Amino acid sequence: MFTDPGEINIDEPADIQGFYHPESRVIFLHLIGSFDTKCLLQKCHSIENELKEKTFLEVWSDLQCSFSKALLLIFHLSHIILVAHPTTTFDVSYIHLFQTLDSVRQKAVPCLTDLLRSFPISQDWVQAGRPCSPRVLFIFQTNAPEFQSESIDSSDGTGKTRSKKFPPIKRLEHALEDQIYRILRKSRVITNISGNSLFAVPANQEFVYVTSKKSLIVDPLGYLMNQLKECCSFPKSPGEMDPSKSKSYLLNRRGSIQNQTANDLPAFALTPEDGASEHSFKAFLWQHIDLALSKGFDDNVGRNIVRAYFELPTAQIWFQIANKLKNWFFMEPKDSRSGAVMSLLKTTLDIDVRFSEGRCAKVLPLASAAYQDNLPTHYTLDYHERKLNQALQVFAMHARGPAFQQFAQQLEEDCERLWQNGHQMCEFRSLTGNHCINPLHRASEDDEDVDDKTLPIMPHCSQVKMLSACDCGRRQASREDPFEVKAANYSFYSSLHDDCCGKLERIKFPVFTSTTGVSRPAQISPVQAHQQSEETRRKRHESQPGRGESQVTTTSMSLALSFGQPGSSDMFPTEESAVELSQGSEESPRQTSDQEVIISLRESKVTESPEKCTGGEKLGVLRQPSTTEYLPGMLHSESPLGLLPMFPSWSLICLGPSSLYSHNIGIQEQPGFIPGTNFLLPWDVTVKLEHKDRWPTVWDGKRPHTWKTKKGGKDGSQFTVKIFIGVEYECPRGHRFMCSAPDKVLRATSSGLVKDNANKITGNDMPLYFPCPCRGSKHQVAQLIRIHVVTPKAPVHVTLNPRVQAAPPPSPVFSPGNSEPVKLSQSAYWVLRLPFVYQGDQGPYLPPKDPVPVEVCHLLKGTYDIAEQISEKS
Repeated sequence: MFTDPGEINIDEPADIQGFYHPESRVIFLHLIGSFDTKCLLQKCHSIENELKEKTFLEVWSDLQCSFSKALLLIFHLSHIILVAHPTTTFDVSYIHLFQTLDSVRQKAVPCLTDLLRSFPISQDWVQAGRPCSPRVLFIFQTNAPEFQSESIDSSDGTGKTRSKKFPPIKRLEHALEDQIYRILRKSRVITNISGNSLFAVPANQEFVYVTSKKSLIVDPLGYLMNQLKECCSFPKSPGEMDPSKSKSYLLNRRGSIQNQTANDLPAFALTPEDGASEHSFKAFLWQHIDLALSKGFDDNVGRNIVRAYFELPTAQIWFQIANKLKNWFFMEPKDSRSGAVMSLLKTTLDIDVRFSEGRCAKVLPLASAAYQDNLPTHYTLDYHERKLNQALQVFAMHARGPAFQQFAQQLEEDCERLWQNGHQMCEFRSLTGNHCINPLHRASEDDEDVDDKTLPIMPHCSQVKMLSACDCGRRQASREDPFEVKAANYSFYSSLHDDCCGKLERIKFPVFTSTTGVSRPAQISPVQAHQQSEETRRKRHESQPGRGESQVTTTSMSLALSFGQPGSSDMFPTEESAVELSQGSEESPRQTSDQEVIISLRESKVTESPEKCTGGEKLGVLRQPSTTEYLPGMLHSESPLGLLPMFPSWSLICLGPSSLYSHNIGIQEQPGFIPGTNFLLPWDVTVKLEHKDRWPTVWDGKRPHTWKTKKGGKDGSQFTVKIFIGVEYECPRGHRFMCSAPDKVLRATSSGLVKDNANKITGNDMPLYFPCPCRGSKHQVAQLIRIHVVTPKAPVHVTLNPRVQAAPPPSPVFSPGNSEPVKLSQSAYWVLRLPFVYQGDQGPYLPPKDPVPVEVCHLLKGTYDIAEQISEKS
């Protein structure tokens, strides 16, 4: 706090430089703080990081409070105080500062009295907390030419002599004295009794000085020569000793006088011209010092004059008291009284902060009311954030100042507390992306998603209703928004079996079967699933012929389907496909014309695995399905080996004979179809037989009308079969329609004529989601839900091998779990119902809100195929 002259401690908010002149018995104190330009500039660099965390007003409030403490310490230790102004205008902002210091001083008197009782000083000093009511002098600077020292002469420029009684600078000083005195009296900073005020001004002496020296040194060499000459001269008598010329003073100021102009020097660093000139700062200041050293100050005025107290301590006692008071002002308060005094100082000075706090506190209830306006009983996090943003906008419209962030944080905490106190909604998402609208609850006793065990137990519900058809499509029913895979893909359709398609012929897909009566879901991690997927591919690759296992040669049927397009013969592009069952043949399939199937007898090598194959599997599976652990989700390409789901998510059902479908009138007795879209598309496939002499007799009597003999194939080795295929989409509103291409909805003419065929849907990937053509304010996205197949009455089987990619790669490929393509019976109407939702090991794949490209989610091509029919007579 107290430093040597010339040294500025930037780490301290306020710094007091001290100099003791023993010859004149005067202690000079120089307060440097945030009100000094040089110190403020240096301080701005040091508080750059602090400004990132606080506002400028908050940082400035701390600096102002520290400076005020140092100034208050000066008022309790000094007899004379000089207040410097850089211009000739009185800074009225000092009025509030003086009023604040006076109110804090009066509150601090009891604490200071307790501190001073142990010192050998007068009782007046102890009771008042200071040696006297200090006298304040005001120093002003001016650069106006008429007030410069060279211009103060007796000539007016016309040869006439002006009167020296009232020179311009004296008239300016008197005017400033009158102005300052009226301001201080009106604001009650000074009173008739000086002891009751923060300070006093003399009644019969000058207390304003306007410096008339030039602010710049025009001739540095001449200035230094004059300084040297004055240093070498000595006064004629001890009474004329100038404190600025003493040897001790010069030695103490030698390090600080360098690189300073005349105005940069302290007030007591007087130049030689000051002593010789009539208008000198030395004469102005020394008259008050002489009076203090002789009689003391008595600045009380009025009719009832009260004796003023004034005391001159010794230097030793003064230094002890100064150290004691410094510790009290700048150390942490040790009792409640000291803390109240410092808190009062900070509160009184922070006008901007107090205004901001009052304004924000007034606006805070309005913002809270805006948040609570039209609140439902319970709501989601998104709704809470929207209402909170509205409340913050209302708060920002009226709140001002540095307390804005503090009260905005309080508003957020209040709104958060209100939301969590009984208004929080359960936001568990359904498998279609809708959240549960019930209050926050638990779904079961062992619900791990909720930590609070005191919440009520109730099922999830989104109150979203959807209209869906059963497995066969003949009946529609309303369904709840599913939150579990079983409810979405199995329970809803099973509930309609008794009323519709429960007794129809089905082909069952593999599911988990427990033999011990104890089952548990398998724990699958992403790393484990990836490793087991790699192991599956490796083992299937090693199970092919020529991999070191025992091989036998057998006679089997092999087929090849060609589509006359480059790369279209790759019916099963993924490694998990069942096309691996036919690999190892010595003869490669030949590319033929469009939609032509070549069926021939070939020599094929089939590997006999030492392990027993189960579930109708021929190759590729090297272990039996687990009977104690089941797959918690759905089967897909990355599912671990040996795990099966608890329930089937797919359904393959036979509606009856192929005569149920008429291509002239379309699908009948199935509600929900958009008019003109209830038709299947014909798929004409040419079947060519090789080695007819070895082809078994599979057909006796008249050939059916669904297949015709091609020209050049009168012996029956080449014929064409007609298959009817339809891919059905269904939207949540229950609207159903067929597509004739990946980007086109099937449309029949008004007379029921369908011009398209099924080549585009069998030879391309079909989108899993498609925009529904139904009318409505909000466009719906339909999902591929069924595949209709009408098989021909021919010596071949139509096979299905559906594989669905429900999300962009590298998402897994979903399949029913069959080890080889499913063969459909001849001359029948089959319907394959796909899953309603798709869920992988990491959670469900939510349906999109808007249509997505076919490359993202699709039914892979290669779903449809033709296989030979094994003759019973062979």
